[in-house]
Amino acid sequence: MEPRRIIWRVYHTISLLHTGRLFRHIHWRGDMDIAPLFGVIITTPSPPPPTLVFWRTPPVGSYKINTDGCVKDGVASGGGIIRDSSGQCIWAFFSFYGDCTILEAELRAILDGIILAQRLGLSVLWVESDSTLAIHCITKGGGPWHIQATLRHIRHLLALDRDTITHIFREGNQVADLLASEGWDRRYYYEYSSQDLPRRHRSLVQIDRFGLPTVRGL
Repeated sequence: MEPRRIIWRVYHTISLLHTGRLFRHIHWRGDMDIAPLFGVIITTPSPPPPTLVFWRTPPVGSYKINTDGCVKDGVASGGGIIRDSSGQCIWAFFSFYGDCTILEAELRAILDGIILAQRLGLSVLWVESDSTLAIHCITKGGGPWHIQATLRHIRHLLALDRDTITHIFREGNQVADLLASEGWDRRYYYEYSSQDLPRRHRSLVQIDRFGLPTVRGL
């Protein structure tokens, strides 16, 4: 238990771990200054360059549903908007879901959007969400037991051989994101027609319609 012996063994062990590539950049957090003593060169990875995100209009004769889920302070909400091939708002909604996970909120918002579209007599749907996990659960299956009933309901209503479900980055899903936040603030279910959509929502819809991008990664 001599100090020099302990120091040597610590140094030797760290060197072996590094040689075996068991260390990652995060393991040196707070100890960047001592890393070079072990021959470890810490390089900060460059952030990815900013990219432009566009909202795309659906093909003629189909309708696009953008949805989003939101969880703050342990309670959840969701929202969504349905638009036609010209990018015009057909209908929009927000809802409050209470105590549930973000995955549940994303799926329930998707389900609410599909139910609303079918109630309006709309078919050939393009569902778009910024949750890759929710899309994966719908198209590939899996997920925890407590979302299975919602998944079955979505698959029952959504004809995957005719309808489409895709991912969009959050920056291109701003209208649905705003509606989901509104559901959290108001804590009830509500629908907007195209005529009574609030001004801020209409502005975001127009940005999407004109094909103006938002920037991701700044």
